[in-house]
Amino acid sequence: MKKILIIDDTLHLLEEISDILRMEGYEVITAYDAFDGMRKISTSNPHLIITDILMPEMDGFELISKIRSVDKHQTTPIIVLSAQAAKENMQKAEELKANLYLRKPCTADELLSSIEKLLN
Repeated sequence: MKKILIIDDTLHLLEEISDILRMEGYEVITAYDAFDGMRKISTSNPHLIITDILMPEMDGFELISKIRSVDKHQTTPIIVLSAQAAKENMQKAEELKANLYLRKPCTADELLSSIEKLLN
């Protein structure tokens, strides 16, 4: 079973995405901020990470940079899921080696299709 870590400080979105992924058979781990996400990455070794950009204390860009600095996570697929649609944000995520940038809200089908492509 593939493990997916979702990092988002918006609780209802965290729960909604978790429910969708669990119904599709994924093992889901959740984190409410970037620091919690880093802890869970080191203990759970997810197959894919979904993160928001705007979070307290450490934003998603800094988080992605920290993830990519760990040897075993340099190729772990990362999806940015954010309401921040500015082109600069998308470019920055790409420069940091995020695999995909999806705008909130996205459909369950769009998210699931993206996950399947990155995991296969």
